[in-house]
Amino acid sequence: MQPSAPDPLGAQLVVATPAIRKQFGARLYSVYAPLVIASFGSGAQRVDVLYVAPDGTRAFETRLAAVRKDRIAAGRQLLTNYHVEVSAAARRELSAGQVDPRLLVTLSTLADLAPIHLVGFEDLSPGASADVPLRGVEIGAAAPAGLSAMVAFMRAQQGEFAPAIARITRIAQGKYVLDVRYDAPGPMGLVGA
Repeated sequence: MQPSAPDPLGAQLVVATPAIRKQFGARLYSVYAPLVIASFGSGAQRVDVLYVAPDGTRAFETRLAAVRKDRIAAGRQLLTNYHVEVSAAARRELSAGQVDPRLLVTLSTLADLAPIHLVGFEDLSPGASADVPLRGVEIGAAAPAGLSAMVAFMRAQQGEFAPAIARITRIAQGKYVLDVRYDAPGPMGLVGA
């Protein structure tokens, strides 16, 4: 974006440095880019990575409420799947609509292939808004070979369902899990609309 740009429209993300915040003032957050994907530093030198709402902040916030309801419904539906075992924390996050739509769709498909255990969800973005869904998950399987099959499945995904990371990692007590992470920003709806 050039310093003379009248607005950040047309961009998907904007890195809000002190200079960019000075250029756009409060309009940057209130009109163009309402969602903080990550934030680094503090005070006047803070840098925010912001999602630019194509139709403006007001339309984005209206759509966000509807999307959150959809994520809650999908999370609760996943909790009724008898092939899905969840930790207490994962249950709360699914019930509250805090999980990324790409994970919800993918976990539902994985559970149809084999029983899974959702160890926990996470988002590694520092300073992210509470409205940014959790884009990472650790998944356990009944048998270690199941993890390899899940990695192959994840790596075969394309488009918005292709994760940034899909690998087997070792966690506490010597157990292995599938670590899956998606990049930000994610799609607003379950099918990326």
